[in-house]
Amino acid sequence: MNDSPTRPPTLGSRLASPRTLVSLLAAVALIGFFLSRQDPAELDAAWSQLRQASPLLYGAALLAYYLNFPVRALRWRLLLENAGTPAAEIPRNRDLAEIIYLSWFVNALVPAKLGDLYRGWLLRREGGSSWTHAMGTIVAERILDLIVLVGLMVTTGLLTYGDVLAAGVTGGPYACLASPPDLSNLGCSLLQLFAVGGVGALAMIVGLILVARHGSRLEPLMPGRLAAVYNRFSGALVLSFDRFGRLLGLSLLAWSFEGLAFWLVGLALGQSLPLPLVVFFALLQAFITVIPLTPGGLGFEPVLATALEIKGFAGSAALAMTGLYRSISYLSLIAGGALVYLLSKKTK
Repeated sequence: MNDSPTRPPTLGSRLASPRTLVSLLAAVALIGFFLSRQDPAELDAAWSQLRQASPLLYGAALLAYYLNFPVRALRWRLLLENAGTPAAEIPRNRDLAEIIYLSWFVNALVPAKLGDLYRGWLLRREGGSSWTHAMGTIVAERILDLIVLVGLMVTTGLLTYGDVLAAGVTGGPYACLASPPDLSNLGCSLLQLFAVGGVGALAMIVGLILVARHGSRLEPLMPGRLAAVYNRFSGALVLSFDRFGRLLGLSLLAWSFEGLAFWLVGLALGQSLPLPLVVFFALLQAFITVIPLTPGGLGFEPVLATALEIKGFAGSAALAMTGLYRSISYLSLIAGGALVYLLSKKTK
């Protein structure tokens, strides 16, 4: 059943929309404000470090980052199979990886995670699934990612910033959680961030359980066409979590490649990074891209640089590592994605 538009809105129209333009301007303003408050000497030192970065190690970091797309394609195939899509109708893994890459490209250009909707449309166009069925697996993937991301972030965050938490959480954790956000108290701010992430992941798990157990009661209350759409979406969402162990393993492998990319970025700049910090930073970068306010988390780079400075890295080193990693996780998506978008038959 055709349940999506023949073609999604063009990227040109999305890029020219007021919402996209405002979000891009806000992101640029945030970065500009942050850089304007930095010591010019630190900026010069960061630029010098970037120019001296090892091209070989940078290339290895780029390769490591892009290895996560085939892994995500394998995971999506498993989600689609779990949701009842016949294996013969699922596109090849290379096609699934290309679709995922194109969706990340769109997410890097426009806010509100519209690339996920575009991804569902591309899969339907390839004949792999109805649009609502595809979106059910994509939402399931996002829930799985968030559960893994929050779990690893809290674990590695406590290992990395335990000393900061101990020093900053005055009055006990309950007093900290009850107080308003205060960025000057880094320990309390980190604890609040971990708490929000944990509550969000728990809410998603509870919501999934409720849909699985009671979602069918909503169908009789809906108009016929809407009920059919909801049935396909909720069914795909719930069934996607079959074979959870394999899904979890592929998720951890995908995140590991992103962590490896950041570790190699550190080496390219002459920095030796501890494993918990490597994992935490890569996950934090992924976490800010989930925020739908700006395309690809653009404008939240100061959060990444500050996370490194808290651990004692000089401002110049933190800026250099953040900038070099974001050149992979954001700028390369723009450059490479534009090329794939223009050449791919899937976008025609």
